[in-house]
Amino acid sequence: MKLLVILLPVLLFSDIGVLIKVVDGDTLYFKTDNKKVKCRIEYIDTPESRDNKKNKRDISNYRGITAKDMTSAGKSATRAAKRLLTLKKQYSYSVSGKDRYSRSICVVKLENSIFNAQMISNGYAVPYRQYMNSLELKYYNFLLEKARESRVGLWRNRYDVIQCLNDSRR
Repeated sequence: MKLLVILLPVLLFSDIGVLIKVVDGDTLYFKTDNKKVKCRIEYIDTPESRDNKKNKRDISNYRGITAKDMTSAGKSATRAAKRLLTLKKQYSYSVSGKDRYSRSICVVKLENSIFNAQMISNGYAVPYRQYMNSLELKYYNFLLEKARESRVGLWRNRYDVIQCLNDSRR
């Protein structure tokens, strides 16, 4: 039931686009109707794969985590996204709006799951709680706890980094 509520917008109001680029774990480019669409993946946050202002903000309140630690984890998240997705393949995605950088905010459907949820389940993302309703929050927090308990993805070898990112998103 919870997954159906998350899936409903993708099933009802989706675009179909060809994946043309994986920027990082939470940013993708699709080509739809001969237009390039830059998608910020909704509901999730992944570590930055480059040292930038967000990277510094994410580690600012956490001792022992360096920019290099965070970017290394970000590169792992990018590789995880590339394992889940295939360039030049068509995907259904729904857009719920635009972020402050004019990126489309997207939910991406995979064959048997949702990319957004899969990144958390695989341990490479944390919930981006700021814009979630209570049902979405409950669902994505459940996925996070399962990943953490199972020590998958970054929870296995970069626990301190993914926990830092998770704490900064509360």
